[in-house]
Amino acid sequence: MTPRPLSDPGALRRGAPFVAVALVAVLLELATVTESASRLVLVAAGVSMCVVPLAAVIVPWGRLPAWCEAVLPLGFFVVVALMRQARGGAAAGYTPLVMLPVIWLAMYGTRRQLLVAVAAMTGILVGPMLLVGSPLYPASAWTTTAVSVAVGMFAGPSIQMFVEQSRQRTADVAALGAITRSLTAGTDPRSELCAAARLVTGARYALIVERNADGEYVATAGTRGLDLSQLRIPARVEISATVEAWRTGDRIYVADVARDPRVSPRLAELTGSRAVLFEPVTLDGRRTALLVVGFSESRARLPEHALYMVELVAAEIAAALDRDELVARMAAQARTDPLTGAANRRSWDEELDRELARARRSGEPLTVALIDMDRFKAYNDTYGHTAGDELLRDLVTALRAELRTGDIVARWGGEEFAVAMPACDLDHGREIASRLLGVVPRGQTMSIGVTEAGIDDTPRSIVGRSDRALYAAKGAGRNQVGALPSPTSVSDVPSLG
Repeated sequence: MTPRPLSDPGALRRGAPFVAVALVAVLLELATVTESASRLVLVAAGVSMCVVPLAAVIVPWGRLPAWCEAVLPLGFFVVVALMRQARGGAAAGYTPLVMLPVIWLAMYGTRRQLLVAVAAMTGILVGPMLLVGSPLYPASAWTTTAVSVAVGMFAGPSIQMFVEQSRQRTADVAALGAITRSLTAGTDPRSELCAAARLVTGARYALIVERNADGEYVATAGTRGLDLSQLRIPARVEISATVEAWRTGDRIYVADVARDPRVSPRLAELTGSRAVLFEPVTLDGRRTALLVVGFSESRARLPEHALYMVELVAAEIAAALDRDELVARMAAQARTDPLTGAANRRSWDEELDRELARARRSGEPLTVALIDMDRFKAYNDTYGHTAGDELLRDLVTALRAELRTGDIVARWGGEEFAVAMPACDLDHGREIASRLLGVVPRGQTMSIGVTEAGIDDTPRSIVGRSDRALYAAKGAGRNQVGALPSPTSVSDVPSLG
């Protein structure tokens, strides 16, 4: 992205060397000139040199189109032409000054602006030779003029190329730094990686597309300003660059989104992109995401350097997603009973504490049940521990199928399980528990103790009361539900919210 030298911070610092060189040349000439006409032109040139820094500060360049910032350097050619004319034409020592606007636009302008500057320089030097001629611009000056034009034509593009390479290296270093920070921060790195992709390519935006459980292609992260909720593609769309890149694993570059039906017009509308790059994110031969980079202007092809950096960012995205998946899997394992897949004691303690707090805030009831398999030791002794493990796994599956989505099933220990049922009072909880007695696999039975949370209950007290209800059921003959009411139900207390 080309900077705006006059509206970006540091305009005076950038322009000071150029103004100083021109002003020194004018002052040196004023010290030696004797003709009043020439002195008048030089004074006017000096005043114009002083006006330039004032204009750089006073004019609101940021509110004007970017091309307006080329007016000042291009206007300097007129000053140089007048100074040459006033001081003897080709013999004057001002010819090198025509390089100042060329160098300025090579460093801070676009390629088109540089081309205009080189053309203006050529016109300033060659025009008087053709139109005015001798004695101010004799034929003997053609050699000097040709050399000056050649130097400008070579130096301008060369300087611009070196400056662009320097800016690109700076952007690459910044992007690599952002990638490193995002991968070591311990937080979701997706947004930082999108910002890095945008930085190294000069793109308008970058976003990461992943597939959800329904098979839809959804944007999960992007650069600031994008409404990600609007960016999704149904699973069965047939004509889509996103779907094609995901399916084939091949990079797709659309040079003009208006002419390619594979890019949704809505994507162009929401993002303002004119060209889009779709880079597959692959890990171990498996597609995990898609990096989508959009550009404000149509362009026939992307530079090889930009494609290399996008490929690098895509590789880092793959590593980041793999790390996230590993962390999520480890976190799930830390909260899950490895045998049955139910929540473990640690997870149960956290969830029960959270549900108790929510019940107090909302005033909704909360019922807790403890389940114990009847004569499980005898089953293990008869059929073996492997069969006993299978029975416990099948039991958890059956319990989950009967319970509601928001209910929590945890392995309390051994053949005991705990169930939390939010928004469920004791009577409803007893009904649910009675239904659970009928889903025990392999003809086995279990006993259940249920209780409703009280306003002063702690996780320990409510589990203790459920445990007493369970042992009451055991003592009454097993394969039944025991229930103990709470001293004061949370549903009897006014809601705090």
